[in-house]
Amino acid sequence: MSFFRILNCGVTRLTATRKPQTEQNQNCIQRRANSSQDPIRVPIEIVFSDKFNKALAFTLEERQRLCIHGLLPACVRTYDEQMLAIQSNFESFDTNVAKYRYLRALRQGYERLYFQFVSKNITKVLPIIYTPTVGLACTVYGMLYRGMTGIHITKHDRGHMKQVLSNWPHRNSVKAVCVTDGERILGLGDLGANGMGITVGKMELYTALAGIPPSTLMPICLDVGTNNKSLHEDPLYIGLRDERIKGDEYISFVDEFMESVVDTFGPETLIHFEDFATPNAFMFLNRYKDCYCHFNDDIQGTAAVGLAGFLGIERITKKPLEEHVIVFAGAGSAIMGISQLVKTELMSRGLSEANAVKNLYVLDQTGVLTKESKNIPKIFADFAKDMKPIKTLEQLVEQVKPSIIMGATASAGLFTEKIIRTMAKNHERPGIFALSNPTNKSECTAEQAYKFSDGKAIFSSGSPFPPVEFNGKRLTPGQANNCFAYPGLVLGTMIVMATRMPVEIFLLAAHELSDFPTDEDLAMGRVYPQIMQANEVVLKIGIKVAQYLIENGYAKRSLDPDNLEDCIATDSYNLEYGCSMAETWKYPKMRPNPCPSTIQKKPCDKK
Repeated sequence: MSFFRILNCGVTRLTATRKPQTEQNQNCIQRRANSSQDPIRVPIEIVFSDKFNKALAFTLEERQRLCIHGLLPACVRTYDEQMLAIQSNFESFDTNVAKYRYLRALRQGYERLYFQFVSKNITKVLPIIYTPTVGLACTVYGMLYRGMTGIHITKHDRGHMKQVLSNWPHRNSVKAVCVTDGERILGLGDLGANGMGITVGKMELYTALAGIPPSTLMPICLDVGTNNKSLHEDPLYIGLRDERIKGDEYISFVDEFMESVVDTFGPETLIHFEDFATPNAFMFLNRYKDCYCHFNDDIQGTAAVGLAGFLGIERITKKPLEEHVIVFAGAGSAIMGISQLVKTELMSRGLSEANAVKNLYVLDQTGVLTKESKNIPKIFADFAKDMKPIKTLEQLVEQVKPSIIMGATASAGLFTEKIIRTMAKNHERPGIFALSNPTNKSECTAEQAYKFSDGKAIFSSGSPFPPVEFNGKRLTPGQANNCFAYPGLVLGTMIVMATRMPVEIFLLAAHELSDFPTDEDLAMGRVYPQIMQANEVVLKIGIKVAQYLIENGYAKRSLDPDNLEDCIATDSYNLEYGCSMAETWKYPKMRPNPCPSTIQKKPCDKK
């Protein structure tokens, strides 16, 4: 059986052990039916489980043979009819949180139907199951909670984590986990156990965009407490109402978790870190770099997407990236990851470390990082400039005249009219990246960027903004969405059972992503693909990543690099239902058994 393979119809496996219905068996079943005895049945809780439930798509024959006839109305719906019914329900809700709640119920009751709908309507659904709505949903996750969505491991489970992980219903097929401790959910802060909503949403995009079967995926929340006092008082909060553990106790807890994952599911299990506080995120990324196949999407996935945007600016302006002056507003995990990958990219072009960071400026809450700044994070040490302190972003933009500005601060309105107009005055096509999520945390809106720059800005954001009409021209913002990168990175890594995720694959993903927009897209100022193209982008990145891992000795699964697309297609999650009945086939007419009265006794049988 292939790595990702799942049965096209799980109910088939359940019914395949039934004996062929000979005429004699048929008569026996008929007699039992006539005598009011129950026929042979597939357990109804399996037929209607989330994995196998086809809802009104069960054919009449399937309903009769599975003994569910009469439990459903007479209507048999086609695929298009089912999609219409879901879409009608989805669009009937007034708020995005209500739509999120509806999709959660659909996911828990009808797995394949859910992913059919997400795949077909990715542009509409992505902002609901991912940014920006998933963040808001996490703030009220206790109210929305309806049942099992992943594994919760608490600080009280020390010494028993393998047992907890083994309780997962699909433990024998798990190949990847996405884990959070909920301390830094988007721009919303410490949401504790409510962070489970983030890991669920991330892994659903593994399936929707990369075709990775959900049976191989496990969302995990490490419930080590929360310092959010309002959650302690929230009667609907689903986690521990304790302060967070920290220090050596916290580190040893995560160490045991990592060991337990690979002991339970195998050393090639991919571990995706999500929404850990910045110091912890970098600490674990470095701590486990030589031990596990893992990555941090907030740092590395965001870095690949951010660098891709800069490479897009390079394509539009025809100006080498090393000649651009870039200002990073914020000093969290996103900016740390992006700035480091930009530095790595420039050094790969032959620049020294000093020249690679010469035009890169970082501004935190205290001002621009200079040689005189105190408590500079080690990762930013090379970025500190030998210049007089500058406290505000407006002053920095005025002085260094950046051609690109990127914000990840969760400070709405940080990119003021003065900043944007100054950039437009100094550059023909300034790049403006407002990455903060959700939308109400964005450093500026698309309309502000275009209006204040007189339509010159190349604007991209973390959360979606609608197109803007400016001077009779329709301007479509780009979306610097991690969904373009991390599902492809995961796909390429999982398909070859890689032992590590080296930094080179994140550079590779950035280049593949930046090459995807057409010249027409670039002419419109769009440096990222449209969300409806995400599946194509993810596949392209996945193939390139897998090829790199094979060619550089990171792959444990032997595959032909030239045949990866076919291999991925073979192993992908099948959105089609297939038949729910056991496969049957014909036998030739066989010789009847001899009648006992005609069997001759052997001499030794005589008394």
